Amino acid sequence: MSVRVSHALLALVVGTALLALAPACSDAPARADDAPRKPAQLLDTRASLRVRVAPVVLAPLDPEAETSGVVSAFRSARVAAEVAGRIVARHVEPGAVVAEGDLLVALDATQLDVAVAEARATLAAREVDLAEAQRELARADELRTRGALSESRHEGLGFAVERAVSARTLAHAQLRRAQRTREDASVRAPFAGTVEAVDVHVGDYLAPGAPVALVADFTRVRVRAGVTAREAASLAPGGQVSLTVAALGGHRFAASIHSIGRTADASTGTYPVEVWLDNQDGRLREGMVARVALQPEQADAVLSVPRAALVRRGSQLSVFVVEGKPGALDAHVRAVRVGRQGRDSVELLDGVAEGERVVVEGQFALSDGAPVVIDDATPIVTDGTAAPGA
Repeated sequence: MSVRVSHALLALVVGTALLALAPACSDAPARADDAPRKPAQLLDTRASLRVRVAPVVLAPLDPEAETSGVVSAFRSARVAAEVAGRIVARHVEPGAVVAEGDLLVALDATQLDVAVAEARATLAAREVDLAEAQRELARADELRTRGALSESRHEGLGFAVERAVSARTLAHAQLRRAQRTREDASVRAPFAGTVEAVDVHVGDYLAPGAPVALVADFTRVRVRAGVTAREAASLAPGGQVSLTVAALGGHRFAASIHSIGRTADASTGTYPVEVWLDNQDGRLREGMVARVALQPEQADAVLSVPRAALVRRGSQLSVFVVEGKPGALDAHVRAVRVGRQGRDSVELLDGVAEGERVVVEGQFALSDGAPVVIDDATPIVTDGTAAPGA
């Protein structure tokens, strides 16, 4: 009896298993949902990368560089005393406008006047000595022709004339020196300008070299700045630049380059550039800081893109160019050659065409042919206009 029950249970188990396997082994067609996915359907699931773009434009490069400079007077001089003496008159105050040769201060010249008088008297005495020596020599000439004077005596009288001439020459020099010293007792403006400071007062005793006044010429000014070697190579004397002075509300001035140094400053490594400009209205003052926008001579239109578009792949520079239609855009690598460079843009000699769009943000996550979506933010451009829409 137990043997029959065991056989029955075994048959039930086997039957159940066969029923479970039946659908898998049946010839019924499979449902469409159960079909395996094809590889082509998987490719469409790639995520598009968000990028920003800028157009390739045909325009002059932006200004090469901008540097800062300091305004200084076209001419300035710290006028000093050249002789010792006590000040008896002060003729100017700070802010006075003076012409070349105008009197600034006067020193007591009493002793100097005496020295000039002595020098004149000495010169007069030497003139008399010379006249007497010449008269003696003329008499000796007459006596020698009659044989009444020895040759040695005549020669001695000739030497006396030469000594008298030398003494007169020395007296002339002493008089000129006394007169010049007397003139130096009057301290005068070395050129036309403005008196910026007066360092002395009536009654002060000055030694030679003591400062008296500061005179500056601000009808023109100099702006001295420093540039790199590459910037210096693109500039030339006479070239035009523009200056912006923040202290004057950002007012812009036109100026010209006067000189470009060939020796770099040891502390900064930059080359000195000096710019001259008119300042007839006197607004520019000593020590003001000016932003100098350098404008290289080349101004022809070139194909250019923002610097940010360049990607270095090994030794080759490339850009990513966006191609396709809205909703199906791809970024493709283009090898390029770079020409001249501006402050924010570079010239491309080949590899792109005007109007094409290059990636300027997000390109470092891209591969050739990667799908992209253009960011809705305002695109970066090189000519100040908005880029064409995506």
